[in-house]
Amino acid sequence: MPHVNVNELITFKDIPLDVLVKYCDERKISNEIRVYLEIILGQLESLIKNNDELTDEWIHNTFWRLEACVDRTWEALNTGYWKDVPIRERHCYTICSVMKCMLLEIDWNTNDNKIDENGKDKMEALVEQIDKGLLLGAPLDEAPDMLTKMATRFNKYFSDKIAGSSINILECENDKLSKELLPGFGWIKRYKCPSMETFYRDIFVKKVPAVLEDCMKHWKALELWKDPKYLINIAGIRTVPIEVGSRYTDEDWSQCLVTFADFIKSHMSKDSKTIGYLAQHQLFEQIPELKEDFSVPDYCTFFDEPGEIKMPDINAWFGPKGTISPNHFDPKNNLLCQVLGTKQIFLYPPEDAENLYPFEGMISNTGQADPLNPDYEKFPNFKKASGTMCYLGPGEMLFIPPGWWHHIVSLSPSFSISFWW
Repeated sequence: MPHVNVNELITFKDIPLDVLVKYCDERKISNEIRVYLEIILGQLESLIKNNDELTDEWIHNTFWRLEACVDRTWEALNTGYWKDVPIRERHCYTICSVMKCMLLEIDWNTNDNKIDENGKDKMEALVEQIDKGLLLGAPLDEAPDMLTKMATRFNKYFSDKIAGSSINILECENDKLSKELLPGFGWIKRYKCPSMETFYRDIFVKKVPAVLEDCMKHWKALELWKDPKYLINIAGIRTVPIEVGSRYTDEDWSQCLVTFADFIKSHMSKDSKTIGYLAQHQLFEQIPELKEDFSVPDYCTFFDEPGEIKMPDINAWFGPKGTISPNHFDPKNNLLCQVLGTKQIFLYPPEDAENLYPFEGMISNTGQADPLNPDYEKFPNFKKASGTMCYLGPGEMLFIPPGWWHHIVSLSPSFSISFWW
């Protein structure tokens, strides 16, 4: 029978058992799953206290019990609208994930066979479960970075293994792109590294779009992220949500979970046959190591109303040529920062909303009229819309005020970061 020192497990270094027990005691998780977790946590506490050996039977039975809990909670998370999922179900998924990961690590340490039936390293299942916990679970108040710390430790195991992968990635070739002003549009005004005073007085207060040049020279990402091997070294084994299809308004649009390395190989290479987009994802909360390569622009410290200063929401947008964010508006200030590639962007003021023919229902912030393929018979008032445009290249930022409609097309492989506040 294997003897495992639980305190030496990588997962256990980041699992505060007392916090997990508290969530069960205070009934902050699903009652159905809580019964099983209480038993497992109680057994684990006893094993640690008495320094008892973990038997094959205990490991096997506990793993399958946790697997059932994870699957049942997964069903609860995927029933109905995401916004209606109770927070206790998400907390439940977080706790089930960390406990399952600990059992996976025990299996790894006590089983000579490190490869599963599909030929994959068993450790990949552990990292995949961590990321599912990050994506679908909810941080525990007393241990908000528990899963993030775990993922960082385990990603190092794979970095050398996959960093050398050969990827024939598409080149951006920004200098060869046509950047003409299209008929019926005006240029968005450009500023060369505006001072904080200029940005606040002439752009932020007036709520007008503006391209800001030479404000990202200090970002390491501008050079480091050109190399797919660098990105794979940091994030290759991590699981991320991908949109499949050019735009979310298409009928054949779908979503799936893949590893970051597989996303790059399948959708960012010259051999790719389908468009996949890592869109509007909080990648840097999931993988904080990438945060070291850029900084939050100082312009994001201005607020429309006095009050507590909050950090902006930071989202990643990474995809090949041809990805499209259909004409839509957001309720917050947006600073879109281009790291790689070039995007063609069209903007319309809030008062043009009716001329853009918004969809009804859940995507009422999205317009049906397409600036590049206008159908004036179907959308006659679209002729009245007053649009401006720009080409956003590496190292440039675009300020998009709240309520302003924007249609974005990637003219090359592209990596952007948006700051919403």
